[in-house]
Amino acid sequence: MFHSARILVASAAACSVLLSSCASIVSRASRDVAIHSNPDGLAFAIVNGQGETVHTGTTPQTVSLSARGGYFKPAKYTVQVKRSGKVVGTHQVTAGINGWYFGNILIGGLVGMLIVDPLTGAMYRLPGTITVETHTTAAAAAPRSLTVASIDTLSPAERASLVRL
Repeated sequence: MFHSARILVASAAACSVLLSSCASIVSRASRDVAIHSNPDGLAFAIVNGQGETVHTGTTPQTVSLSARGGYFKPAKYTVQVKRSGKVVGTHQVTAGINGWYFGNILIGGLVGMLIVDPLTGAMYRLPGTITVETHTTAAAAAPRSLTVASIDTLSPAERASLVRL
């Protein structure tokens, strides 16, 4: 009877190792992602790979995004930052491979590597922070002025920097 109990315990342990998946155990498929813009305080929209808006808000804000785009497909998002209703900056985000996914080689086996982690999306990971830089025009970044001057009023250094047209 003692021998049967040992075999049962050993079988249960082997099954739990073979049916587990490393990334699904250690991390989740969704992650809280902080959305920032430069400058902060702008409206944003997050659009998934299918063109659906999944989140809207004002930066800075933290949202929960899924790294799963499908079976063996990472999620893809476009973060659009808007000022006065006009898109002034975008940032493309694609989930990358979660390092824990490779733990399946040692612990989770083929079931974790080929079925569980790809189905749950835990094999992928999104960044913790996304910062969208806004498009600025040269005129908005630094106002320019025009000064008309006679060449006679220029210093020798200013004359040396002139370009002949």
